[in-house]
Amino acid sequence: MRPALHVITWPGPGRLATMAHPRGGDRLADEMAGLAAAGVDVFVSALTWEEDRRLGLTEVAGAASAAGIEFLSFPIADRGIPRAGDMADTDVVALGVRLAAHVRAGRFVVTQCFAGVGRSTLLAGATLVMLGVGPERALDLVAQARGLPVPDTEVQRDWLYAFALHHGG
Repeated sequence: MRPALHVITWPGPGRLATMAHPRGGDRLADEMAGLAAAGVDVFVSALTWEEDRRLGLTEVAGAASAAGIEFLSFPIADRGIPRAGDMADTDVVALGVRLAAHVRAGRFVVTQCFAGVGRSTLLAGATLVMLGVGPERALDLVAQARGLPVPDTEVQRDWLYAFALHHGG
C-alpha cells in the first residue's frame, strides 16, 4: 500500500512532498516499500522518539534503508518549531541545505510528522526557502498540495518567515 503523499508543485528539478506518519509495527516494511515504489529517495521524520515508540515506528530507519530510502530524523515537538526558533541553530540550516541539494539533484524528498500539516510543512518550507522560494509562496505551495491551510500554528508560520529572513536565498 502506498502512503498518501502530498506532492508540492514547484518550478524546479526534483520532487518534494509532505505526508502524515506511516503505519508502524508489522506494516512498516510495506509502508517503506510503498514509498520506494512511489520513487521516494529521502524520507525525513519530524516525529519525536516518544511518538515513534507510540506509533510503532522505532525501526523506521532500518525499514527505510531496507527499501533503499535514505532516512533522516529531525525531531520537533508536536505543534512546535525547531530549536525554539533559534535562527542561529546550524542543525536546521544544515538540514535545509541538505534537502534542497537532494531536490536540486532530481531526488524525491518527503517530510513527515504526525498529521502531515505542521512540522512536515516547516521542513518542506525550509527546503523551499533554501531553493529560493519565499516563505509565503512556500506555505501556499504546501497548502495547495495538502488541500488545507498549513501550518498548524501561527508560531510555526512566524518561524518559517524568520528562517527565510535569516537564511533565504
